[in-house]
Amino acid sequence: MTEEILHGEQDVSHGVSRAQHVDISSRETAAIVARNRAGEKSSSQHRIFVRPAIGATAHIIQHNRLRYSNLVINRPLIILVEHGTKIMRSGDYEITVQAGGAIAVCQNQVFDVINEAKAGGIYLARWIAFEPDMVQSQAHQKSPAASIDRALALKAPQKAFLDAYDLATEAIADPDGVPEPIADHRLRELLLWLDLSGGRFAMPQPDGFAQKARNILTEKPGYAWSGVMLARALSVSEATLRRKLSAEGWPFQSLLADVRMSAAMQLLQSTDRPVLHIAQDVGYESQSRFAIRFRARFGFAPSAIRGHRR
Repeated sequence: MTEEILHGEQDVSHGVSRAQHVDISSRETAAIVARNRAGEKSSSQHRIFVRPAIGATAHIIQHNRLRYSNLVINRPLIILVEHGTKIMRSGDYEITVQAGGAIAVCQNQVFDVINEAKAGGIYLARWIAFEPDMVQSQAHQKSPAASIDRALALKAPQKAFLDAYDLATEAIADPDGVPEPIADHRLRELLLWLDLSGGRFAMPQPDGFAQKARNILTEKPGYAWSGVMLARALSVSEATLRRKLSAEGWPFQSLLADVRMSAAMQLLQSTDRPVLHIAQDVGYESQSRFAIRFRARFGFAPSAIRGHRR
């Protein structure tokens, strides 16, 4: 970890409650691993994996009940709950998914998310994230299925749906073994099974300015970003950057901190990396400072995700 990264981190107030970003497509925090629904053990570690232009997937493992407030899901997702319960809330809107069920979530939705492990057990789920372009091309096709504007729960997906889910997972996890055209076909097949199950994702909306900035930051959450660097990446002046971000409720330093905490949460849920290494991955030289920031955002210590005392 360089001095540059250490000096690039600045104090940011987290006292304001706002929608926080969870980017499941970060290449900086992603690595390829394979593991299937049948429970076959992989020789690789528990990791997130991403296949550019195809999608991303990972397991979430949690050993207790935790609530993540105001999360923004920035890619269309299908989540399969294998053990425990997932609850997603937005105002008066609520969806509960028990083990064996699935939920499709549209992009840029804001939810409070509760992952609940059974007593003495674990919470285990898998997610697959789709590229918006793939969802958009699917949305143009005619279908009697209802448009999913927020989320759709599938209480008991049929076996063919689950088989398609496994094949899509494999396609993302094994780029050497599954050619890209086949991988693309498998994810589209899963979208078709979602369609036949009663819903299809709504047409993705264009990203706003803050979302475009967030996408860039997420590629390298541990980098010593400055407003000048981000403005250059977006081909605008620094003054324009700050004005446009503020207009969408995201001062630059708040956005940067949000990206870093979101990336850290993903790594804690879906990898075996030590907390210190995760802190460094997202730009913190000090594990204690990282833990303070993480607790300020989520209300519990980073180690709580892995079953340690909060």
